[in-house]
Amino acid sequence: MMKKRYKTSLTPLQQKKLLRISLLLAVLLVLAIFFTPGKGLYFLHKEKLRVAEINADKQATKEKNNALREEIKRLKTDERYLEEVAREQHGLLKKDEQVFDFSPKESKKERK
Repeated sequence: MMKKRYKTSLTPLQQKKLLRISLLLAVLLVLAIFFTPGKGLYFLHKEKLRVAEINADKQATKEKNNALREEIKRLKTDERYLEEVAREQHGLLKKDEQVFDFSPKESKKERK
């Protein structure tokens, strides 16, 4: 035979305690969702920012590599550009060529 169960309502004090416990558990659950190390929303947000920064660095590096590849190609194929780079960046001269410096000299007052 089955026992009959009677429904009993909670007293106001028990209802208050149940509500407090429920709110505490809800707050703990929300905190766990946001701040769980390695899985929380805060961690995920930080990781997304880090990934975006890494992707920006990656894109900048790709652009720099492409520019360097173009310069290498140009140095290998363009004689005039090669000569220009050799003269400007490395101060090289052709055979029997001399450099004359016509830049203004410092005045006597500036030297002192």
